[in-house]
Amino acid sequence: MNPRKIMVVDDEQNIRDIISEFLQEVGYEVTVAVDGLDALEKVAYEQFDLYLIDVYMPRMGGLDLIVKLKEIQPLAVIIVTTGYSSIDVAIKAIRTGAYHYLTKPIQAEELLKVVESGLKHSADLGESASGAVEFTTEKQSELLLLRGFTMEQAADFKNMGTVMEYKFGDTIDLDDEHGPLIFVESGRLNVYYNGAMVETLKEGDVWGEESFMNFNATFTNLVAQSDVILRHFKSKKIKEFFTYNDEMLTYRYMINLIQCMYMKWRRSIYRIGLYSGFHTEKPAG
Repeated sequence: MNPRKIMVVDDEQNIRDIISEFLQEVGYEVTVAVDGLDALEKVAYEQFDLYLIDVYMPRMGGLDLIVKLKEIQPLAVIIVTTGYSSIDVAIKAIRTGAYHYLTKPIQAEELLKVVESGLKHSADLGESASGAVEFTTEKQSELLLLRGFTMEQAADFKNMGTVMEYKFGDTIDLDDEHGPLIFVESGRLNVYYNGAMVETLKEGDVWGEESFMNFNATFTNLVAQSDVILRHFKSKKIKEFFTYNDEMLTYRYMINLIQCMYMKWRRSIYRIGLYSGFHTEKPAG
């Protein structure tokens, strides 16, 4: 099996060397670039499974590079690195299309964990260095939504939810009486928008994340395709949970929400491509 291919983009040579040597030692094939323009020149000849990109670089910075990469390789998985622990930069990077972010100095254990997670996400999306596209339904939305939580915080969050059982064919209400955010504990259910099925959910999936910011954003209908067990979360309880936790946890949750919604959008775009007959086409570039 060929090693997974990673590009490291950073204008500081010592950081490029440390990261690339570490990743090579654990078995990855690594290419380095000194800034955004250098990266684009190399991407013109080769695509990668994952990109590690510094935010602040001369000639072309990380945020601009992300935009360009997404035009060339729409499903590129990008991890942003920055020396500034700025939540605003992290949110902007994720909105631009980054998968995750790391703040310097980067710890080896954290780097490896995020890279492995990013490569798994890359495989799930079906984007490989060869440009072949295959789509799998394996998702870990629940883990992504609670990323950055301690085990105790994640347990407390889940305990807020109300477990409800549904039979095949039941319609699941996402009003605030039941709880507009759901975790799928078991079973399968279809998501409908304007009468058209747009998604199928299974164990470990999450739906209704956007209701945390705007309840009226929940505009889909869910129908059980088997016996289903769901965990419903009411908006009021979620907001109370973050009121009694530190502000940084709220920031993490907001970033996770944005990432979950972004992944959902990308899956929907892929489905549209499948239904339109374009799933065998290689992405441009």
